[in-house]
Amino acid sequence: MTTVNKRAGKLRSVVINGIDVGGAMQAQINAGYDDKLQSPADGLEIPLLDRLTEFVRGSITSQDWAHIVDLLTGTLGTYVFYERKSGVVAATGYHKHQLTNPVLHRASINLSHRGYGVLNADFECKAADETKGIEDIWAMTDSQAAPTYVAAIRSLEITACTHNSVAIHHVTGFSFSLAMELSKASHDGDVGYTAVDAELGGIPPSGTLRFQDSGITSNKLVAEALLKAAKATLVVTVKQSQGATAKTITIANVIFDTLDTSPAAGTPYTEYSLSFRVANDATTQLTLTGTNKIITIA
Repeated sequence: MTTVNKRAGKLRSVVINGIDVGGAMQAQINAGYDDKLQSPADGLEIPLLDRLTEFVRGSITSQDWAHIVDLLTGTLGTYVFYERKSGVVAATGYHKHQLTNPVLHRASINLSHRGYGVLNADFECKAADETKGIEDIWAMTDSQAAPTYVAAIRSLEITACTHNSVAIHHVTGFSFSLAMELSKASHDGDVGYTAVDAELGGIPPSGTLRFQDSGITSNKLVAEALLKAAKATLVVTVKQSQGATAKTITIANVIFDTLDTSPAAGTPYTEYSLSFRVANDATTQLTLTGTNKIITIA
């Protein structure tokens, strides 16, 4: 019997809505039907089944963390990535995945001490017209040449952090998430979702700051002082890989909500974890783009 080998893997070269996302780790795709109907038990031993509303959605995981805002504000277009085919020469050894109209509606970053940071982003694909379904939204092209390498600038460690005038030392981790309200609809015989919209509103950006700073001022730990502090700008300085210029994350109107710490006999240094949210201002409203940004990375 002839050996059959149809395997592919090794994700590479991710570009979504015009944004080159280097350091790709995973491209998760979920496709199917959102409306699955079955008849009642009216004499049939098993029910009748119907499927409606085809969808394609998924997420991206990458080490190119500084693209968090770019992904949420990019121009709607396509999501393209490649996989290496098994047992085929490189000249024609790649599968090309192309997904149309991926609407990004959530993105988050997680930076750790002396480890590469991680970016995650979720998307929902919008059907180009009422006749388009899974096979139109998610198209495959076989026997492709090697794609262009997409470089990433990876984070290495957090070297400084301040909230207003308070310096926070020994930072071990930082996470931040931006979630948008996702609306979608399929009517009038549409095969898939012909309306997909993502907008900020009602979901405050949030995150967590972890550190080992046990400094005490006025009988309060730094962590306690931060928990009681009014909203202020949080600034995080991030050392980048391969000698690249350091990045500075600036988040407006950060207010801390919850403090967690667990001093233990077997732990060398006590760690503090502070969750936070971004509070808006009725006079000077925050936006993803424009003059008063929620977050900037420079």
